Amino acid sequence: MNSMYNFKKYIAAFTSAALMVTGAISVTGCAADTGDDEKIELLDPVSVSVSCAPVTRRNIYSSKILSAICTPDVTECAFDSDIVFSEYTAMPGDLVKAGDILISSNTSEIDERIKGQREYIASMQEDHDDTMEQLKDTEAKAKADFEYKKQIVSNLENSKPEETDAGYAAWERDYKTYDGQSRYASVAYDRAVLQIKETEELFNLDLAYQKSLLNDLIRQRNEKELLASKDGMVVALGFWSNGYYTEPYGAGDYIRKNTVGMALGDPNTKELKTNYINKGEINKAEDVYAIVNGKRYEVTYEEISTEEYKKLSEKNGNVFSSFVIDDPNGEVNYGDYAVIVLVNAKRENVLSVPASSIVNDPAVGTYVYVFQDDSYKERYIKVGAKEGQFVEVLSGLEEGEMVKSEYKEKSGASEDTVKKGSISYAFSDDGYLFYPTSERIVTGVSHGTVYLDEVLVSRYQKVEKGDVIARVHVVSDSVELQRSERELQRLNERLDTLVKEGEEDNKYAIKGVKKQIYDKEDYIKELKKDASVTKIVAACEGIITEVTSKVPGDLLGGDDSVARVASGNSCFILVEDEDGKLSFGNKVSVSYLDPNGQNKSVEGQVMTANAMSISKSLFSGYAIVQLPVDAIAEMAGSSRNADGWWSRVRVDVKANIRSMENVLIIPKKAVTDINGTPYVTVVDENGSRHMTSFIAGGSDSSNYWVVEGITEGTKICWE
Repeated sequence: MNSMYNFKKYIAAFTSAALMVTGAISVTGCAADTGDDEKIELLDPVSVSVSCAPVTRRNIYSSKILSAICTPDVTECAFDSDIVFSEYTAMPGDLVKAGDILISSNTSEIDERIKGQREYIASMQEDHDDTMEQLKDTEAKAKADFEYKKQIVSNLENSKPEETDAGYAAWERDYKTYDGQSRYASVAYDRAVLQIKETEELFNLDLAYQKSLLNDLIRQRNEKELLASKDGMVVALGFWSNGYYTEPYGAGDYIRKNTVGMALGDPNTKELKTNYINKGEINKAEDVYAIVNGKRYEVTYEEISTEEYKKLSEKNGNVFSSFVIDDPNGEVNYGDYAVIVLVNAKRENVLSVPASSIVNDPAVGTYVYVFQDDSYKERYIKVGAKEGQFVEVLSGLEEGEMVKSEYKEKSGASEDTVKKGSISYAFSDDGYLFYPTSERIVTGVSHGTVYLDEVLVSRYQKVEKGDVIARVHVVSDSVELQRSERELQRLNERLDTLVKEGEEDNKYAIKGVKKQIYDKEDYIKELKKDASVTKIVAACEGIITEVTSKVPGDLLGGDDSVARVASGNSCFILVEDEDGKLSFGNKVSVSYLDPNGQNKSVEGQVMTANAMSISKSLFSGYAIVQLPVDAIAEMAGSSRNADGWWSRVRVDVKANIRSMENVLIIPKKAVTDINGTPYVTVVDENGSRHMTSFIAGGSDSSNYWVVEGITEGTKICWE
């Protein structure tokens, strides 16, 4: 306290001396003009620089800004077992249903077993149906016979004569005969009913066992494929990495169990993903909202439990927070840049003083030095909200009073008015043609010998569904065709004979022969169809990625590939994006040379999520861009084939990212950042100038943009 007391005495003494020498002291700390040319030499010239600042009404903001991106809610799908990769069966942007295959492995062997098991079950069912039809027919006849004889016995019982009657012996003989037959018919009927029951029970047991075998095979197959765990849209593909470089999976790659292979986004949800912020900070904030393209949206924070945070941190290294955005009109799109605004304090038109004027003494409290009666006097005050430069005064000071402070209002000759505009960052990097999967085009001929006549396409050519890829001719197996036709003729003759002998008596034999006729006719159709093949066509629209090396006259097996076509929905641009700047939904401009060497550009869309939405293991450092198939075809057509030339076409990909439209912008040169709070000097209507803070949503290389604190048309100045 003594040191404080001595300091106060020093200030008061110095102030009195200075007043006596100069006659006056200005509130800005500048000496008054004496009116003559004589210069007065002060004992301590540095001390006169002590200045004052007025107690002023202003807006005070304390806020936190989080950059965010609009994404769907994302679910990752992992393999249930080790597999050998075969192909991606779903592409970025594809809508899939729960249970759909996303990535397949080589399952040809188990597929054959499943097919055989299904055919066996179908055959079992067909045989059982035939057997049950015959058994039920036998049961119906046995029942009718039993009821007929039972009725005769009943009639005989009702017409029983007296034992003394002359006709009693004949009645007794008939009664015993029919009663015996009735009892035998009853046993036959009971046996028929029991046989139906036993046959049905045994079949159901066998069917259940065979179905369990089938389900086990299907389960084994499913474990060799990546299945969609829910409905959604593909927003990320799993890539293979050896630690030095990353590339898409290729046929034969080994993938371990629990590896995340794909991610699905829910197209019915919109989330704003941002760097992690805890629930405590959200609860402390007076207001929490989002800004997208200059418009405010209400948001709901999605809390992460401590256990979940730990798991995510161990898995991904970084943890991100999610806010659900209230967008009933669907104005916000995936990939839109947003900021989450946490307003910790917002005080408008309140008394304030520069933070540099305040003295905080734990022993006595908070006070300032007020310039009063030609001297500085200590005054205790109560403060409120704080920002980088100013502090709210709740009590102890009046507007216009002067307090000791080093703060000085800035001025400047440059002036402008605040108006709306946009800001963004430019993204630019290399992109490459990318075909994650393609479809083999084969002859499909199973019967006869196929000869290649002509290949009509070249690599990287665009084709439509149904376009002719190659012309061929088939030498059919005429001997097999003639033999099959003779067998069909004999079956038809056999059918005619059975019908003539009695359709009712031979109905089961007739049914069997008809089935043989159907199968034989179907086989003959296949023979004739294969023999008529003269061309191989594209099964889908897309880009030719491979063409057979065979020449006219060569043989083609039924499974020999004539060409490969990457369908339109599996042709993309792969963009290097190691920092994950691009996000699902971003629009990009792709520049390339067409086959004639002319510069062209086309707009595309990013179809993969960035690191904010997917795990570290799934983030590849590439973004996948979808373009119109015609543009992909032109790019592909400008490439040389693989015969000695690099076939991976490179293109230029540009985008405006972190873009914010329709916002108030302030030149960076007009803004002063003090302790993280941006300030700008405002020119009032009367020409006076004062520094005010504002909430900045962000900036680009030239401008800040305003969230709150500055209105359109405000005049500002800077040096």
